[in-house]
Amino acid sequence: MRSVVVRFVGALLAVAALAACGGPAQDAPVSVEPTPGSGAPPTPSLPVLDRVAPGERLTGGESIETSPGSHRLTVQPGGDVVLFEGPTAIWSTGTAGHPGASLQVGADGRLAVTSSDGQELWSNAVRSVGARLVVKPDGHVYEISAAGEAVWSSRSPSFLATAGPYVNPSSQAALAATRARAQGRTRDAALVDRAAAQGSARWLTTSDPIAAVEQSVRAYAGAADAVGQTPVFVAYAIPDRDCGSHSAGGFSAADYRAWSAAVARGLAGTRAVVIVEPDSLLQVYRCGDADERFALLRQASAGYAAAGAEVYLDAGSANTFGQSPKLLADIAARLEAAGVEQVAGFATNVANFQTTADESAYGKKLSELVGGANFIIDTSRNGNGGLRDSRGGVWCNPTGRALGDLPGATSDGPHVANLWVKTVGASDGTCNGGPPAGQYWETYLLELASNARW
Repeated sequence: MRSVVVRFVGALLAVAALAACGGPAQDAPVSVEPTPGSGAPPTPSLPVLDRVAPGERLTGGESIETSPGSHRLTVQPGGDVVLFEGPTAIWSTGTAGHPGASLQVGADGRLAVTSSDGQELWSNAVRSVGARLVVKPDGHVYEISAAGEAVWSSRSPSFLATAGPYVNPSSQAALAATRARAQGRTRDAALVDRAAAQGSARWLTTSDPIAAVEQSVRAYAGAADAVGQTPVFVAYAIPDRDCGSHSAGGFSAADYRAWSAAVARGLAGTRAVVIVEPDSLLQVYRCGDADERFALLRQASAGYAAAGAEVYLDAGSANTFGQSPKLLADIAARLEAAGVEQVAGFATNVANFQTTADESAYGKKLSELVGGANFIIDTSRNGNGGLRDSRGGVWCNPTGRALGDLPGATSDGPHVANLWVKTVGASDGTCNGGPPAGQYWETYLLELASNARW
C-alpha cells in the first residue's frame, strides 16, 4: 500500500508546479483520497495522485482520479477494480467476489489484480519496464511507458461490450429451425434453435463479388444496427486460400485489393468486428508468395481499421501452433509482419474445437509478444474441446463435439470476447461423412446442440 504521506507531499509538489506553469500538465496530480465504498466511488478526502507508479499498488477502497474529478478508478472492497464516470461504472476488471484484492503495477510493467492469497485474478498481459498507470479526463485508464507512450488502455475493449453480436434471423440455422417446425420435427427445431438464437458471423468470400460486396456489407451491418447489435464479418477470399484444400479458392492479388477496398467502404461507420482471413498466417509459408500475402493482409486489415472496424488477424489455435516459446515467437512474428500493431488484435480457434481455457492461455502468452494486443476466441464448437487420434488433432467434422461458450464480451484481460465465428452447422469439408465445405449439415448441428452443456 502506498503511504498517504507520500501522496500528500507529492500532491503539494504538483500543486506548486501547477501554479508555477499556469496550467495542468497532461499527467497532473489531483486532490482526492480514497475511502471504502461498495457502490459509487468513495468520497474525496486527502490528496492523491492520478497515477500508480511502477511497483505500487491500490488496495480496497483506494482510488486515483482525473484532475477535473470526472473519472475515478477505484479498487472496490469486494475486489473489483472499477472506473467511474461520476456515479456510473463504465469499465471494470470483473474481479468482484475477492475481498482484499489489490491492483498493482509490477516493476516489469505488468498490470494485475491479485487476491489476498496472491492468486492472479486479471492482468493486461503487457510488459513495459517502468510503465505507470494513469487515469485521464477522456474517461480511460492508460498504462504509459517510461518513454511516454501508451502501451495499454481501458478503451472499450470491444464493440461487443455494449452491443452483442448480431443474431441474423435469416441464418442457415434459423431457416433450418423454421423448416423443421413446418415438418413437425419439434425436437429437432428446438435443438437447432439453440444455435440460431446466438450471434454469428457473416463470411465474405468470392461469392460476394467486387461489384456487390460493398452494398452487401452495408446492408448486413445496417440490419444489425437496427436491432442494436454488432455485425461480425469474416473476410475469406485471399489468393491461394486454404492452399488448395477443402476451402480452396480466393481472388487474384489485384482483385483481392479491389475487393478488400470495397469491403472497407461498406464497413465505414458501422462499428463492425472483422476477422481477417482464417488460416492465412498458419499457411503463409505452405503455398503461394509469402511476402505478397503479408502485404495483402496489412493492406486489407489497415483499410478495415481505417473504416472504423474492430479488426482481428487470425492466429491459429493452441493446437495448430502450440505454446512453446519458439512456436509462440513464430506466430508473433507472422502477426507483426501482417500488421497486428495497426488493428485491435488477433483471433484464435477459428473453426477449431480447443477449449476456452486452453485458448485463453495461448492468447495471453501470444499477446505479451505483440504489445498486449487484444484477442477473441471462436467458441462456436468447443464445448467438449478437441478430438485427437493417432495422427493428432481431428479438425474436420470430428464426432462428439458440442456448442461452446455463448458469444459476447468477456472480462479476461486481453481476451476481450468470445465469438461464434465458424458458421454453426456448416461442414468443414468432405470428411467424416460431411458434405463439401460450407454446406449446411443438419445432422452435425443436431449433435453439437444435443451435446451443449447449457
